[in-house]
Amino acid sequence: MTEEKLLKVIRAAKTGRRTTLKLGNNKIKRLPSQIGELKSLMELDLSGNELERIPTEIGNLKKLKRLALDYQRFVSFPVEICSLENLKELYLRGNKFSVLPPEIGNLKNLTGLDLRGNKLTRLPGELAQLCSLRVIFLEGNPLEEPPIEIIREGAEAAQAVLDYLRGR
Repeated sequence: MTEEKLLKVIRAAKTGRRTTLKLGNNKIKRLPSQIGELKSLMELDLSGNELERIPTEIGNLKKLKRLALDYQRFVSFPVEICSLENLKELYLRGNKFSVLPPEIGNLKNLTGLDLRGNKLTRLPGELAQLCSLRVIFLEGNPLEEPPIEIIREGAEAAQAVLDYLRGR
C-alpha cells in the first residue's frame, strides 16, 4: 500500500469515527504520524506488514483495546505502545526483538500478550505488575528466565510466569 493510499484510508477512518481498522498484509513500511488522529479507534490490526518502528503519535489512541503487530520487522520492542494504558490485547508474534522494556509495566489493563517467535532471553520483573494478564504466549523464544518448566501455553503460562516474576 502506498503512503498516499494509507493516508487516504486514515482520513476516511477519522471522518467516519471508525473504531476498528484492519490494515494487515499491505506491505506497509512506515506508519504515518496521522495514525494518532484516530481517537475513536479501539482495534488496530497491522499484522503482516514491514514496519520497523511505530510513530510516537500512536500514544494518542487512548481508547485502543486491541493492537496487532504480528510479523513486522521490529528488532527492538516498540516502546511507544507502552503509553496505551487501556490496551487489553497486544500481539507481537514473529518479530525479532530480544528485550522487553521496563515500560511494559505501564500496560496495567493488559489481559492477553502474544510474544511467540521473538528472540527474548528473559522477562523483566515489571511484567509482574500486569495484574490483569490472563494469557501469555512465549513459545519460540530462547528464554533463559523464567526457566522452560515455568513456561506453558496460554492461560496456564500467565499465572505461572507472573508468580515466578513476583517471587524472584
